[in-house]
Amino acid sequence: MNIENFRENSTHGNAFFPLRVYYQIDSNGEFSVQYHWHEQIEILYIEKGEFNITVNDIDIIGRPGDLYFINSGDLHKIYVRENNPSLHHAIVFKPEILSFEQFDHCQSYYITPLLNNKLKFPLSIEHNDCLKNKIIYELKEIIKSYDKKSLGWSISIKASLLKILTFLIEENCLIEKDKLNPNKDKINILKKIISYIQKNYHNKITIAELAQVANMSPQYFCKFFKSNVGKTSIEYINEYRIEKACEILKTEDVKIMNVCFSVGFDNFSYFIRKFKEYKKCTPSKYKSNFELNL
Repeated sequence: MNIENFRENSTHGNAFFPLRVYYQIDSNGEFSVQYHWHEQIEILYIEKGEFNITVNDIDIIGRPGDLYFINSGDLHKIYVRENNPSLHHAIVFKPEILSFEQFDHCQSYYITPLLNNKLKFPLSIEHNDCLKNKIIYELKEIIKSYDKKSLGWSISIKASLLKILTFLIEENCLIEKDKLNPNKDKINILKKIISYIQKNYHNKITIAELAQVANMSPQYFCKFFKSNVGKTSIEYINEYRIEKACEILKTEDVKIMNVCFSVGFDNFSYFIRKFKEYKKCTPSKYKSNFELNL
């Protein structure tokens, strides 16, 4: 199975400027994004609240003022801790945005290796407050330029990204391929499993199917998934289906029962129960609350 066929399908920016800035404010302390991966690089900056973050097999507690780099292909998830209000920004961009048309020293030594995954960004900046503050300043400049979109905004954003890259190079923070995650095989297996779920969530998915995707026995697969994801595959599938149901409820005028079956549940009562478990309200209440906040 080729995992390249199962990456996240969301579009971040457009073909002319493949970058998007996400402003994520959560007053109810319910923000969460399940395991996923994408070809874009993501820079995560936390302003308020605490988060549990997992990148590949590294667990982190993210706090206000922290920033993290999530490289192309990294399997990651994030959710707020202890139901506290939170605010964070995610800058997601294709690494190609850093490229130069003229092939020069910069392109040869840094940009091309980044595009080929021979160099990667560090996950975090620790014990170097000066570097961290310089990067955060540029991140705020990116957010400001993206929001205002004044004349020359795209050049300003690209310049800030290149400054961030320069700061990291100056401090020798980029990571060479030979020093990357030694658990690459395990991460690739998890990516296959999760990508399969995300592609087939609207159909019935069995443990036997997922075990076959992972090339494991069903019993070993269950232990493997639970120990690495922190929940059973059934729990993961249910949560993912509920998130997809929320997307429909926020964007389409569809009967609740039709939403239930379209995201892969085959029992309406079970769908309602799971929705209330994860979202603390019924689907109809969720839809009406969202409409009131528009």
